[in-house]
Amino acid sequence: MRVAPLTWNELAVAVGVPERDLGDPIAHLVAGDAIDSARQPAGFFKRLRGEEDTTFFFATQKGLRILQEDPETPAPDRDEESKRLEDVRKITHHLGYDLTRYGYAFSLISLGSGYDEFATASQIALVTLATDVRVAGRDITKLMAFVPHTMAMVDILKDWNDRGMLKEDIFQNDARAMVMVTRASPEQEGWLNKVLSDPVATAERLANCRLDYMKAFRESQ
Repeated sequence: MRVAPLTWNELAVAVGVPERDLGDPIAHLVAGDAIDSARQPAGFFKRLRGEEDTTFFFATQKGLRILQEDPETPAPDRDEESKRLEDVRKITHHLGYDLTRYGYAFSLISLGSGYDEFATASQIALVTLATDVRVAGRDITKLMAFVPHTMAMVDILKDWNDRGMLKEDIFQNDARAMVMVTRASPEQEGWLNKVLSDPVATAERLANCRLDYMKAFRESQ
């Protein structure tokens, strides 16, 4: 697959977002070694017209692999990367979710940005939970159906934190956010906006819940 280099303006047009909103997602992709940039100096006549150098962004080899390959069938030379991805898949599955194809790509970016497997899975679960809650709207019955799963996830995160597998700050932030996005309150919308504010994490669905929320809610009564 060949991906042509794009300028900042061309990226904004291609993605369909204002240029001012590109900063965070581009930073994530650069940190994850999925894209890189190069500057093309403006020629003599362009400088006379007051034009500046042009910066182009392009996919790295890692970025191209994300676009081309199925992470579930990794190449032999990516054993360590594949193992970490598989760990994220297992941890996310334990939280009640199955990764989507984009979820695998996001996991690579998260791991490449310095987050470990547990923190990555926790964020995926949180963002997916918030996404599902937003889809449910203000239906109180549907919102209540999220509570058993949410509390189970908080218990799991606490266990990981107690065993030193999940950092304290991530546990505190993610556990609180999980509770607040599912609690019908005046603050709920603000928490949903906060959790879903990362354009990289919300560009596509990261995972699908394996649970029947309404069935779980009925059984909890």
